[in-house]
Amino acid sequence: MSSVIALAGLPGSAPARDTNVESGIRTQTLHMGAGVEPGTLDPHINTGSPESAIINVLFEALVARSLDGRTIVPAAAQSWDITDDGRTYTFRLRDDLRWSTGEPVTAADYQQSFLRALTPALASEPAVMMYPVVGAEDFHRGVSKEPASVGFEAPDDRTFVIRLREPMPHFLQLIMGSPWVPVHRPSLEAAGGWIDRGARWTRPGKLVGNGPFQLTGWVPNSVLTVVRNPHFREAAQPRLTEIRYYPMESSATEERAFRAGQLHATYELPETKVEAYERDRPEVLRIAPRLGVNFIFFNVTAEPFTDVRVRRAFSLAVDRSIIAGTILKGGKTPAASFIQPGMGGFEPQPQFGFDPERARALLAEAGFPGGRGLPQIEYLYNTLERNRDVAEALQAMWRRHLGVQVVLKNEEWKVFLVTRQQGRYQMARAGWFPYADEPTDYFQLLVKDSTYNDARWAHDEYSRLYREASTDLDRERRHTRYRRMEAIVADETPIVPLYFHSQVRLVDTSVQGWTHNLFDDRPIANLWLSGKQ
Repeated sequence: MSSVIALAGLPGSAPARDTNVESGIRTQTLHMGAGVEPGTLDPHINTGSPESAIINVLFEALVARSLDGRTIVPAAAQSWDITDDGRTYTFRLRDDLRWSTGEPVTAADYQQSFLRALTPALASEPAVMMYPVVGAEDFHRGVSKEPASVGFEAPDDRTFVIRLREPMPHFLQLIMGSPWVPVHRPSLEAAGGWIDRGARWTRPGKLVGNGPFQLTGWVPNSVLTVVRNPHFREAAQPRLTEIRYYPMESSATEERAFRAGQLHATYELPETKVEAYERDRPEVLRIAPRLGVNFIFFNVTAEPFTDVRVRRAFSLAVDRSIIAGTILKGGKTPAASFIQPGMGGFEPQPQFGFDPERARALLAEAGFPGGRGLPQIEYLYNTLERNRDVAEALQAMWRRHLGVQVVLKNEEWKVFLVTRQQGRYQMARAGWFPYADEPTDYFQLLVKDSTYNDARWAHDEYSRLYREASTDLDRERRHTRYRRMEAIVADETPIVPLYFHSQVRLVDTSVQGWTHNLFDDRPIANLWLSGKQ
């Protein structure tokens, strides 16, 4: 594998080979595909999975996931205690926590940072994940303006306390990443970014983190560079000295760069290449199941999707087996339910099927026989080949089974997220990778007034059941509520589940320590490169 030192001219092009490497010397610089150009590196406002992979090496949460993903292990907190009623968590921070500036990280840093995420002026979408904390929801919604009303406490530099409104079975799983990480208040304030989403504190030379790596370079649409943080605790220092992330919205470009020896790992792999790698280079092909669902949001406030019959018709006209098994490859499975089978031991009922005859009848019942009389309908997706392929397949299905001509519209990732969040769409693709192995992680996407609810759908019973299930320690009672919530989603159809994810990528054989779990969550600090350059 040749080392990579720069991009070759055009944004998004493959990186060039390093011709100045002394033969036989292995540098510990990992070159990775990043998927898309990061929309933000602010962990308190980020909602994207590609960005999370980078944020997770720049910042450290209180706890982490074990390599196999099955247990919770210490991270910034060396230990924790939970009261018998499940409402109070007391974390003991490590003595050697440091910012990338060398300053100590204290419990007050966690407290102030979490309050920042909840500050209404920041308009943080992921702050909803903090609502189980006492006073968090009222503070985030501006009902209360007193920081002391929120259940975050720092009685001393090494002790951090979180108090919950109600017990939460999977709370430790929830706090393993953004927004549950601290930010360095002095550097944010110096850049005007304590509550300003647009401040440039996340740029090289300004971003101060507490993770194993620190940001040293960012050329938009070209390369983002992080290097080992010398102040990260000695016992956990990574073996890699540097990671370079290359945003390439074309997975075909990524694959070519890998084949040319310019990437150690891709973010993903074109579906059309899976069979060839299975046959010719199976040693570099990594296919593994992953918790995650790809689906369609209907904007239920936009015509014609204000009518549930139209929403159901569009859902029933989708053949998920073709999307998962023919359009996509590499272990994707059709989503006959919103909740992924097996999450938290829950087995959902198949609620979303393919029935074009019933779909046509519903559309006619709504006043649009054969699609006649419908306003122009647009399907929005973010620029990525896989998304385009799925969009074209959906377009063909709706034309064939409903007689509807759907216009496809693609937008660059950052623009797409804003368009969808602001509700300036009719139908839009969406995906969700859960933080926890519990169905409430999916169900939260449709809760009334949730910042994740881009469908703008509201159902009082559903939201009540969600709140009850989130705090009930009894598994059977939770599952009873889940089944009712499932039925409501199927009946109202604010979303169309398409397929459950797998992770398909290429990883060079020189990369050591690469592990897999259902969250596709591996400590990059555990990786290293073997062999000659």
